[in-house]
Amino acid sequence: MNCNIPFLSLNDLPLELSTTQIREAFQPFIARRIEKSDDSQWREHLKRRRRRILTKGLRRLVTTWVPAGQRREDAVIREYSEAWGSADYDRYDIHKEQPRYSPWEWHEEKFLASTLGSTRFRQLMLIRLIEELKPRRVLEVGCGDGINLLLLACRFPEISFQGLELTTAGHERAKQLQQQAELPANMQKFAPLPLKDASGHRKVTFLQGSATDLPFEDNSQDLVFTILALEQMERIRHRVLSEIGRVTCSHAFMIEPFREVNSSGWRRLNVLRRDYFRAGVDDLLPHGLQPLWATDDFPQEVFLGSLAVLSRKNRS
Repeated sequence: MNCNIPFLSLNDLPLELSTTQIREAFQPFIARRIEKSDDSQWREHLKRRRRRILTKGLRRLVTTWVPAGQRREDAVIREYSEAWGSADYDRYDIHKEQPRYSPWEWHEEKFLASTLGSTRFRQLMLIRLIEELKPRRVLEVGCGDGINLLLLACRFPEISFQGLELTTAGHERAKQLQQQAELPANMQKFAPLPLKDASGHRKVTFLQGSATDLPFEDNSQDLVFTILALEQMERIRHRVLSEIGRVTCSHAFMIEPFREVNSSGWRRLNVLRRDYFRAGVDDLLPHGLQPLWATDDFPQEVFLGSLAVLSRKNRS
């Protein structure tokens, strides 16, 4: 199967998005712009990351194809239970110095930046997508601490938002924040565009469960999206993609490390060592999802590429 979809630049997307808007959303989480290719701090970051990929990657290459080396559900639960259990929403403060930065690039620019900057510009992409598609019911699979949905619900209080999360820690973190009458001020500022209802976050329905068995009826969601959630699901991706295709009645949107942007070099080795998602865009077709467009025209981690893909449900 071959879908032959176009890979578009931001300016060519059917969304009101520009490089300036993405750059402004990312800006508060950039620690340094790298002006010279021989910048010592930049080179040290690259060297350290390559060393980590090599030392862990060689072992993974040997063990990935046997059960002991595969990234399975219990490993994902352990890792993300710790992540969501130790994190708090104060980290989304755009004025707060972040504990760690990693190498990013976009066009000819290079940055040392926090991954929270990507959360912010992806929120902007989601907003523009929702404005274009006008869904009434939206589901996020693998919603973590709920940051995407909490913000979207305050921007679009008229839409029904639901989120499914595997870990108890992430699920409880999101539910706890919903007890507040309004979204905290620092999170309102984190939003890349003004919010319409600061209490809209209370309307989100958060559920705990596995993406292999989505607790929703067939064709019950207008839009299903994932943001770096499928990257953890390589071993179950066929079941998860089938579930996404089952419950959407219209569109699916994914920002994930598709094969097309991690096919060689350090990125490929990094994906292998982490046993991450390795599907290509064409792999969506057997699950009833017809890709419409794809883009990687946004800031990218040097050692792990992401591709944004919009698909429409194929009813044939």
